[in-house]
Amino acid sequence: MKLITFLLTFTFFISHSQDYRHMMLSNDYSVENVQQAAEEYFLKSDKGRGSGFKQFKRWEYNALRMQNESGFLKSSSENIRELERYQKLKNENTQINRATRVNAWEELGPKRWNQTTGWNPGVGRITSVAIDDQNPQHIIIGAPTGGVWKSTDGGLNWTVLTDNLSNIYVYSLAIHPNDSDTYFWGSVSGIIYKSTDGGNTWNLWSNTGSGVVNKILINPSNPNQMFFSAESGGIFKSNDGGSSWDLIHENATTGFDVEFNANDLSIIYASGNDFFRSSDSGETFSPISSDLLSDYAQEYVIGGVQWNIATQNQNGSVSSYEGSNMAVFVSSNWNGNATRLITPSMDLSGLTSPYLRFYHTAVSWDGDIDELRILYKSSSSSDWIELAHFTAETAAWQEQNIILPDVSDDYYIAFEAKSNYARGVTLDLVSVYDASDGTIVLTEDFEAPPNAVNQFKSGPKMIGVSAADSDVVYVVESASGKFGGFYKSTDGGLNFSQIDHGTNNYFGYSSTADDNLGQAPRDMDIVVNPYNVNDVHIAGILSWRSIDGGVNFNITSQWVPQNAANQNIGYCHADIDIMLYKNDKLYVGSDGGLFVANNPLSVSSTYYRDLTKGIGIRQFYKIGVSQSSPVTISGGSQDNGTSVYRTNGIWYDWLGADGMETFIDYANPYTIYGTSQFGSLYKSSDVGSTIQGLDTPLDKSGNWVTPFEQDPATPNTIYSGYDRVYKSLQGGVGGSDHWLPISQDFGRNLDNLKIAPSNNQVMYASYSNRIFKTADGGATDWTDISGTIASRINYIAIHPSNPDKIAIALNSTNSKVLVSSNGGLDWQGITHDLPNFSALCLTWQENSDHDILYLGMNYGVYYLLGNATTWIPYTNNLPNVIVNELEINNSENMLYAGTYGRGLWRIPTLDQNGLGVTKADIEDLKLYPNPSNGKFKISWNKSDPSTVKLFDSYGKLLFYGKNRDLSNGGLEIDLSLASGIYFVKINTVSQEVTKKLIIE
Repeated sequence: MKLITFLLTFTFFISHSQDYRHMMLSNDYSVENVQQAAEEYFLKSDKGRGSGFKQFKRWEYNALRMQNESGFLKSSSENIRELERYQKLKNENTQINRATRVNAWEELGPKRWNQTTGWNPGVGRITSVAIDDQNPQHIIIGAPTGGVWKSTDGGLNWTVLTDNLSNIYVYSLAIHPNDSDTYFWGSVSGIIYKSTDGGNTWNLWSNTGSGVVNKILINPSNPNQMFFSAESGGIFKSNDGGSSWDLIHENATTGFDVEFNANDLSIIYASGNDFFRSSDSGETFSPISSDLLSDYAQEYVIGGVQWNIATQNQNGSVSSYEGSNMAVFVSSNWNGNATRLITPSMDLSGLTSPYLRFYHTAVSWDGDIDELRILYKSSSSSDWIELAHFTAETAAWQEQNIILPDVSDDYYIAFEAKSNYARGVTLDLVSVYDASDGTIVLTEDFEAPPNAVNQFKSGPKMIGVSAADSDVVYVVESASGKFGGFYKSTDGGLNFSQIDHGTNNYFGYSSTADDNLGQAPRDMDIVVNPYNVNDVHIAGILSWRSIDGGVNFNITSQWVPQNAANQNIGYCHADIDIMLYKNDKLYVGSDGGLFVANNPLSVSSTYYRDLTKGIGIRQFYKIGVSQSSPVTISGGSQDNGTSVYRTNGIWYDWLGADGMETFIDYANPYTIYGTSQFGSLYKSSDVGSTIQGLDTPLDKSGNWVTPFEQDPATPNTIYSGYDRVYKSLQGGVGGSDHWLPISQDFGRNLDNLKIAPSNNQVMYASYSNRIFKTADGGATDWTDISGTIASRINYIAIHPSNPDKIAIALNSTNSKVLVSSNGGLDWQGITHDLPNFSALCLTWQENSDHDILYLGMNYGVYYLLGNATTWIPYTNNLPNVIVNELEINNSENMLYAGTYGRGLWRIPTLDQNGLGVTKADIEDLKLYPNPSNGKFKISWNKSDPSTVKLFDSYGKLLFYGKNRDLSNGGLEIDLSLASGIYFVKINTVSQEVTKKLIIE
């Protein structure tokens, strides 16, 4: 007789919250829902480096500032429609055939990394790369918030293709195999764009509605056949060039990779959390797994009590378990994705009347329907057969006794549960027994059947193939962010065997694969040498290589340049998103840029070369601008630390990690301060050549972006915002006890802190929708001046000379900007005619005639003159990118914008004397013929490079051309346009002209 115990690892918190990553990618969940799911997950999980916690906090920071009143994020399509509506309004209200004098934004970068004291230098995150099959020098790459970039000289020079589009979120790219001018670009929400003119213009090509498009695959022999994978969306196929799409399989509810068999294009492999194969040119896909198993429980202690079996009675029943109530937690659908608890193989030979007995209880809320089904299969079978299926809405279910079929083979029993709310079903007193003689068989734990073929687990999977041997297919799998397994097929993907790598974790930070970190599938890929099937490369945070078909892997890169040099391996910025083996080279897209191994067969300290020079895609959280001339600027960015733009116009990297709030000492521009996530503080007295870590107040931990400010009157006095406002009189030096609390305990960490430039006793601080003020430097408790403010406060701006005049930016539709002229006693809404985007940052420009208030949004910069009721776009030459911070250098009268995806930009502050409509030379700008049939010409006698945009009457951008010469013969445009009214807008560095075009 076997005496084995059912044990269970699944708890409510895991089953309910493990989907927070997928929830982040969907517009179907509120920000609060995602926060709750993530908080439950990380309550019992590590929050350290490589745990995924950092990625969640990044998402949360942006989501909190951009959610609407209902707590949801707007979809990409909603933002596109709003931008077109706003453009339509502005076009209709513009004085047609007149010129307006304007300033133009200038890009400052950084466009290359230049390490001084930073430890993870890079340009910015690259998530996609495609190389022309017909021309290896023709490369396009994509940045998640920085658009599509193009090189025609192998990466020496780059041109951005997407700055003025309504969406510049890029996650995948493909070049048509037979037409080098046709590109496909995968974005968010299942959206794919297409260009047929080498990226000059783009059209929304398809929209499946959900998920980040991870990969686009085109059949080189039949380009009408296309596939794409979307995380939290699925795996889709098209037979009409992408005009329409269908899921490949009902169980393919998430997607990561798609590959053709290198020598037989009728065989296609696809992966999400499962692996699929098609042998009929993609008409049907079958899952390749004998069991489609989910995670398996291991021996577990619940509530400090080890599970045991109590004494059995003579009739074969079990009286109780010590520490009973084992819970089966569930998915919201069956589809092979429900949690399946599986017994090891059980030998029931000799049992006359085998029964399965258990009690089960529904965890039932109003409207919740819990289901439980019992399945079995024999060792020799690949199919599960249903034994029983229970449905109930009541809280208490009765004992179940299920007759087990008489089979000669060993076999397994599985429990699956399902609920509308993904709650759970509790099992009690589980036993397998013989009713005739009382013999009991119980399983020791829930696990995968031993020696099973194709025993994939449920983690995300990526696929590797090689033209050198089309019978070999590799699959690399993750488990809870870490390396989960490596599998190999030698029969074209029909059967796989797992290659044992012990406890090695190739997705972490360690060069010896011995840490417990990783953030797959965000950082996860595999490629195989097209000429050597045994030469396999995988990547997570670092990159690895095997020369024996995946049996052993050796490190090929490290994420700190000095460490890489010491280990004689390549430097590649941490967090690798994509790998591409093409034309004997290995290309790698990481959080720091695009790297290439020109000779992937020889690993050394020069293994990787950075190709990202010239690409401005830095994701700035905050910037700090000096008041000196020439200017010094420090900027804190995601993934690539904090960099300083010195007076020589060159960027230097001086802090690692994620860079956050930063400022320049106004009395000494050589002294700069910076922070990283959660309020770690730093200082440099030599413009970043050396750094000094500062103790935080009482070792506090702040928000993801922690407020950090300098006193406007006393240079060595600085302030930080945690759960209180703290003040240092020694520039942060001297230990944590030198920070003095100058506010009450707010009960939670602060989002914003500002000190009035004209009176250092007046300060404002906020969290969520609450704002507080002190007028005595914090000598007494700060006063709550929130009033009726109901939306989250994204930013506080204090007037340069009036400490009681403040503006706040809110994440509200109807009240995006509020102003108070009396220190918060009352508030006036000045949203007026702003577009319905997210108000993210503000700054004041003091002027003798009218104060000017600048506003940065997730689409552009706008300004308001005095008491006017119309906001004016201040966007000439500025990409449609998130603007996180605006600051003014009054010495040079320049406005600086720190963007999240396109680096740093500047523009002269507004000169009201230069505003207005000019009469000069407008007649020289010719648009003809007009009316037109769609073929027309624009000519101007000005030699300034011009940006040309064509909008339809609904505000949709149909044509965008940058740096065009209109003087030498003009620019000819030939488009297929429907009859109607269109608007042509031409921008130079100093003028903006709008003309009406009629198409007949």
